[in-house]
Amino acid sequence: MTTHNPKFDLILDTITDGVLVVDSQGVVLYANQAAEILLARSPIIGQSLAIPVNPDKNSYQDINLIRPNGLVWAEMRSSPLEWDGQPGYVIALRDITERKHMELERQKFVSLADNSMEFIGMFDMKFLPFYINEAGMRLIGLDSLEQCIRTPVQEFFFPEDQRFILDEFFPRVVREGHADVEIRFRHFKSGAAIWMLYNVFFIKDSAGEPVGIATVSRDISARKQAEAALHEADRRKDEFLAMLAHELRNPLAPISNAAHILDMLKLEDPRLSWAKEIIKRQVMHLTHLVDDLLDISRIARGKISLKKERLDLVEVIKSVLDTARGPILAKQQHLDVHLPEQPILLEGDSVRLSQVLLNLLDNAGKYSLENAQIEVDVQLYGTEVEIQVRDNGTGISAGLLPTIFDLFQQGARTLDRSQGGLGIGLTLVKRLVELHGGKVTASSPGAGLGSTFSIRLPTIAEAAGFPAAETPTPSPNAGMRVLVVDDDADVRESTALLLELNGYEVKMADSGAHAITLIEAFHPDVVLLDIGMPVENGYQVAQRIRKLPNGGDLLLVALSGYGRAEELARSQEAGFDHHLIKPLNFNTLRDLLSEWEVRLGRRVADSRLFDPKCANKLN
Repeated sequence: MTTHNPKFDLILDTITDGVLVVDSQGVVLYANQAAEILLARSPIIGQSLAIPVNPDKNSYQDINLIRPNGLVWAEMRSSPLEWDGQPGYVIALRDITERKHMELERQKFVSLADNSMEFIGMFDMKFLPFYINEAGMRLIGLDSLEQCIRTPVQEFFFPEDQRFILDEFFPRVVREGHADVEIRFRHFKSGAAIWMLYNVFFIKDSAGEPVGIATVSRDISARKQAEAALHEADRRKDEFLAMLAHELRNPLAPISNAAHILDMLKLEDPRLSWAKEIIKRQVMHLTHLVDDLLDISRIARGKISLKKERLDLVEVIKSVLDTARGPILAKQQHLDVHLPEQPILLEGDSVRLSQVLLNLLDNAGKYSLENAQIEVDVQLYGTEVEIQVRDNGTGISAGLLPTIFDLFQQGARTLDRSQGGLGIGLTLVKRLVELHGGKVTASSPGAGLGSTFSIRLPTIAEAAGFPAAETPTPSPNAGMRVLVVDDDADVRESTALLLELNGYEVKMADSGAHAITLIEAFHPDVVLLDIGMPVENGYQVAQRIRKLPNGGDLLLVALSGYGRAEELARSQEAGFDHHLIKPLNFNTLRDLLSEWEVRLGRRVADSRLFDPKCANKLN
């Protein structure tokens, strides 16, 4: 064989593997360009190389080559060859340095992985698995690496999650180079779901190019079970609070009704009037406590929303003062109010803003002694309004001031608990003000020196005046008929008497079946219907009423101790026009009935409108 064929030289110089011919002493007789580059020697012909070859047969081995810039790995194949009449060898060299580095990295990875308790695996660039550690195989119920390699990657996941993995998650890994997700693996023997934090990333070569995919995933089933248990506990707590509110509001309803009845009877004995006012104040106080307890639970879970509208803050404050003045004066405290003459317009929820101000005024009265001074000062500063509620009561200590708005935070408690409260009112104030885009702060010179609470709220530019509200003018001869349906005799009878004293014609029913019978005989214009009744609840009865021949023409009002958002939604779905929460605010009910009386007088055909404002809690 000769080396002097130009075509032969050209062919060998175009391949990327190194090709050498050496004699029996290792002296190079021929080398292509790739061999010179791989060995970093040029010219190389005539030089002696220490390359191990088998003198009798073909050989194949991986060897180290020493170059000026360090060691490289090469795959070497050799065969005996006669060259120009003398024995020698033909040698093919292929650079496998990158592959060797990958193998070394893989060995390190596997060594670490086999000692890890987490799920660790490697895949090729087509997401086909070629390695999973022992802990990973035990976790998902596979017995051998061969079984893993034969399993398509999507089958490692719970059936309902497989489309997400293939269509969304793996494409994101390809785009971004890494991704993680909480997802369910499948146990291959039991079929059970195993929640995992699935973390996937590229394995890259020295040039930064991806050559494989690895995952280090952690079993988070215990955490998920704990979260589910917490969620269930939270749900049970919500159910308990809703039931507690219902059970507290139900007895409050007839007490409140009785106080209003006493109002209408024009009692002459001042002691009876005094007792009546005490009843009204304490009913209002307990109602506020129940409402605050439920609201703070909703806010903590982010489930409270505002029904914002353009409103005049001055009018809201005036309305609040009408409510708060009674309890303050009852303690012989003095209330000074400074309001601007012009309207202050803002986007807000009038019910929630009223709740904020009532809580601050209640707080001022609670922590002030008799003859104390309480001030409400409202000032406009550019695009903001500031409301200050000041008192000269017990004040706030320097140690308590930084945490005064924290949940269940109160001043020093005494055995008599003369201030009362649950320690949630100021937390509620802070959250509701923040939901309005505002800020609330507290300041005090110290214990015994009074305190000041300041609210800042954003205002809006003054625009055209509010349209004048249409005042209902019921016809004195309209003869409004009202049916009161409630299984609680005290609630039913006190509500009926209150309505009768206001000139309405009233009938009572203690069950859904009784109500249906009376509707067909009495032909009421309005039905006040309790939700929590035995046998048939109020939702079911409402649906039956709407199916009656004239059932669509009635004003249907839910009266309930339940007031969560889901219960208001159920009322609307069942066909109620309004949902009022016990204890009944009779002024609100009277406004609804007056408006309905006007509609009846004008023969409005489609008069069924669900008013979300009446689906709020009522003070």
